[in-house]
Amino acid sequence: MIIYLIYSTISLAALLIFYHLFLEKEKMHQINRGFLIFSLLFSLSIPLIPVGLDISPTQFFSFGQETVEDATEPLLLDGEWLESENGAIAAGSPASGSSTFNYFQLLLPVYILVAFSLFVRLLRIIYMIQLKADRNKKRLYQGFEIVLLNDDVIPHTFMNSIFLNKQKYLNGEIPEEVMIHELTHVRQKHTLDVLLIELLKIIFWFNPILYLYKKAILLNHEFLADEAVIAHGAEVKSYQSLLLKSLVKSPSYSLVNTFNFSLTKKRLQMMTKSKSTSRSVLKVAALIPLLATIMLLPGCESTTSDYADEKDMATDMSIQITSSDVLMVNGKVMTLPELDNYFTELAEPPNIVYLRVEPDATFGTITEVQTLLRKHEALRINYSTQKDKSTDELERITDEFLNAAARYMEVEPDHPNYEELKERYDELSELMESIQGVELKLPPLPPPPPPMPPSPEERMKDDSSAEVINAQPPPPPIRTRNLMQILMNSQGMILMNEEPAAIGDVKERISDFVNNRGADPNLSESPTDAVVSIKTTPRTPYNTYLELLEEVTEAYRELREEASINEYGMPFSSLGENSTEAEAIKEKFPMKISIRPPDQS
Repeated sequence: MIIYLIYSTISLAALLIFYHLFLEKEKMHQINRGFLIFSLLFSLSIPLIPVGLDISPTQFFSFGQETVEDATEPLLLDGEWLESENGAIAAGSPASGSSTFNYFQLLLPVYILVAFSLFVRLLRIIYMIQLKADRNKKRLYQGFEIVLLNDDVIPHTFMNSIFLNKQKYLNGEIPEEVMIHELTHVRQKHTLDVLLIELLKIIFWFNPILYLYKKAILLNHEFLADEAVIAHGAEVKSYQSLLLKSLVKSPSYSLVNTFNFSLTKKRLQMMTKSKSTSRSVLKVAALIPLLATIMLLPGCESTTSDYADEKDMATDMSIQITSSDVLMVNGKVMTLPELDNYFTELAEPPNIVYLRVEPDATFGTITEVQTLLRKHEALRINYSTQKDKSTDELERITDEFLNAAARYMEVEPDHPNYEELKERYDELSELMESIQGVELKLPPLPPPPPPMPPSPEERMKDDSSAEVINAQPPPPPIRTRNLMQILMNSQGMILMNEEPAAIGDVKERISDFVNNRGADPNLSESPTDAVVSIKTTPRTPYNTYLELLEEVTEAYRELREEASINEYGMPFSSLGENSTEAEAIKEKFPMKISIRPPDQS
């Protein structure tokens, strides 16, 4: 959109300057009228036509964008970087869930409000003119309608109607030159030109060049009407005197053509100017190289069919990973090997990569793309993600299922508890049916639902508690009290040290784990020893992974805030970024988060 506005404005300005320098002074007013209308339509449409030179790839614009840059450390220390084998995400930055401020969010409502107000104003003016025409007497004059007004107005026209003062018309006080002038506006349908520019001003109200175009168009209308008066035999000096003696009043509405509009020196000089056909032809011919130059300006789309020709000029790149794991690179579908070749043939790495990840894109595909970006030293990445509302219901029911499963497994499998076990198991069965019902509304091949826990009868036979969720990949066999192992499967379900958890429980459990200080033998010995390890599957939805990451980092942020208030009487966020106090709090609560890439098997 920005590219379109820039190049359409350049074209509008260039053609208008050409008109004022070469064409406006020539007595070829019909050609000039067509040129002005052509300039508007040409300038607003040529950027959309792929006829120009190639430019940098189209970028994705989103309401929230997240910036990531590469790093080399294998483990996050002090919250500086969240590292995976295939890329890094700045901790505490928008990648952890918050969005950078986008002025488009503010400007779009303002644009719509102003455009709507101008549109209502245009409708109101047309309505008022039509109302005036309906409420006053009319006469026919040479096949056109004359509206007789009681108001003392200067003659003006709108569409096929001429508005005159009733008393002056009936007394024959309106000169013939005035009638010819106004009839010319009607016959040549000048109102259509005015309506066109008004509509364009509604859409592009912020573009000042359109207001200059309107002034040029209205003046050209007067040139045409004056020319018609002179052609009917009116003496130039007497007609000029008539114009000078006419009442200088502002027109009632901006849509009408008035008799004495813009009585400028240009208009008076034009009446005495001689017409030179050869000079006019030469000036029109000079327009051809200007149009050719404008057409060669970069358009909104590339004309090159071979992306190998595009990439030499590219400084930015856009990559979209769709919900079906299809890669769209600068608007073109590519496979991973093709993307690898694309990077290989680039003269230099792109300045920035705009990576848009759709909600259901799998984490495995994202890490493969990140591997290529890191391999080819494309280190600056601008992420854009959005929540898919269609999965909200499934996530909600799944969370209920996990919580209900945890409560069910807490009940001891004894005979006295059989009724309670049966009741809670029936609740789980109903939730499972709800999950399956929601999956039928989702796109084909949804991720598998969570497995059901063992039935009461099975649990009565074996007192050993079975795992609620058999997440993939399985938890590592060796654990220490200082390691919090978080696993997330393709359904977005979570295991925290082999125990099921909902996304809303993560922050509290991380806080308890980090700040345990040796109290619970199953939790960390101290905040400085605590390490959080996050692992997903290749099919884990990326937006769900970001939610998990936000909960983990938020737990650390809250611990640091509390420690800073206790130690210094002010929040951690108020301390200087590199101050001694801030570094001391970081040393007490170092953010050690290891993000392990998913298995590719």
